[in-house]
Amino acid sequence: MSTEVATPQLPAPIQGRFNIALTNSKFQQLADEAGTLIYNEDNLQKIKDYLDKTRKVEKAIEDTHKDGKAEALNIGRQWDAGKNSFLAMVANIKLFPQQEYTRICNEVLHRQRDQEAERFRISNIKQGIESNAILFAKQIAECETTPQLTALESRINLEKTRKEKYQEFLPDAIARFSELNAILANQKKIVKGLEENSRLQLEAKQKQDDEALLKLQQQQEQQRAQMEENKVVVQETAIAQSVNAVEYAQEVITAAPKARRTTWSYEVINEKEVMKKSPELVIFTLDTEKVKSVLKTLKDTEQLEGKTEMIVNGIRFFEQKTF
Repeated sequence: MSTEVATPQLPAPIQGRFNIALTNSKFQQLADEAGTLIYNEDNLQKIKDYLDKTRKVEKAIEDTHKDGKAEALNIGRQWDAGKNSFLAMVANIKLFPQQEYTRICNEVLHRQRDQEAERFRISNIKQGIESNAILFAKQIAECETTPQLTALESRINLEKTRKEKYQEFLPDAIARFSELNAILANQKKIVKGLEENSRLQLEAKQKQDDEALLKLQQQQEQQRAQMEENKVVVQETAIAQSVNAVEYAQEVITAAPKARRTTWSYEVINEKEVMKKSPELVIFTLDTEKVKSVLKTLKDTEQLEGKTEMIVNGIRFFEQKTF
């Protein structure tokens, strides 16, 4: 019978050791003997004996593999030990510089974040000052009565007291809103002119002075045209003043080196909240020793007498029989 079996391309030492195992187990004799076996009930013992001998060959192959692999594993462990030992040497001289480098980089990053937060705070306050100035200018231009202007003037004056809103930039806000005084005064003049014109028109109507009434109406049209023109001028002036607003310089922070790697991590800070809101994210396990302690207490206090199971605080204790 042929003993040729397709085998992988093995290194010579490994191939040789398996060949030795086959030779010592008299593999070739067994291969030849297989061709002489007669397969019937009278030869069951001979077949069994033959199979026992093949199992011994398999055992020899398994042992050869085990011994060879043990040697390879030992060499692998030696390589691992060597790697760990030499890496430890590098880690020893790297530890402090790495800690300091990380500390300094984190300090720079924190300062950058603080600076960005401060820049954002200042920018918001400044933009708030300019936005309010432009809004007030627009509202001044839209006022058509003295009471409206008086109410708006009170609101602007109140805005000049908002220390909590403008913080250290309150003087800038006061100065910016004070620039609206001239605009407000001019609008008051225009509005008062229109109000006086309306009063005079009423008198002319009562006196039935058509000539005076016509003259006043023409004057009123000119005043309203001036008011419309003033609306544009007021808002353009406010915008021009906003463009010229002072910029505030900030300290320049050293740029932190780029991180070699940035990853997101996670940790539990409230176990009860996680269990309540995201139980699917939790792997639940029992503390074996503590559960055994509870079971011992149940046994010692005879609470399990006559029972095959018992549920305590959501945990099922039950009998298991082994036969």
